[in-house]
Amino acid sequence: LRENLPPGTLVTTLRAADADAGIFGELRYTVLEQPAAEPSLAEGREAFTLNGSSGELRSRLPFDYERAKAFQLLVSATDAGNASATVTVRVLVTGEDEYDPIFLSPSFSFEVPEGARKGQSIGQVLATDEDEGADGVVLYSLAKPSPYFAVNQTTGTIYLRADSQPQAGASHAKREPREMSLEVLARGPLPTSRSASAQVTIDVTHTSFGLAPD
Repeated sequence: LRENLPPGTLVTTLRAADADAGIFGELRYTVLEQPAAEPSLAEGREAFTLNGSSGELRSRLPFDYERAKAFQLLVSATDAGNASATVTVRVLVTGEDEYDPIFLSPSFSFEVPEGARKGQSIGQVLATDEDEGADGVVLYSLAKPSPYFAVNQTTGTIYLRADSQPQAGASHAKREPREMSLEVLARGPLPTSRSASAQVTIDVTHTSFGLAPD
């Protein structure tokens, strides 16, 4: 059952078979007291209503995946002769993507050190997501590909795609400060996942990135 559905949502219809005909073949469904469930399972008697004649099981309230992920009930079917059968019902709650990822900072600043080599890390961006399960996983990407930089999809580490060749014919004293900007996206792994972005400014003064060969 998906989280946040309205009270009264049909979960399932329970059916038991009785070979008797007439009144002794008519069944009454009830939810029983049960021994303590596993720690990961919430008691379901208060969370659901069961129609005694049809076996329809419906929710009493909207569920929150971040609070409870599974419920368990013990249900009996009893005929007029008091013969009965029981079944264990487990209801799993699935999550929705309710929260946007949030970067720890709206912008980040890094520097490419002189002599840095291809594959070297120059910094890390981080974002959090309050969703749990798959919707809480954060993956990183660049909004536009860069010939000079890439981001690790799972860690948010920004690294070099090329060696930082020094600026030809320029001494330390003459180098004009230069910067490049990247937009980094954080989003979940599902097609419908929410996303967020952050600006990354990178000091490339000590490289030839973005300069013509002359």
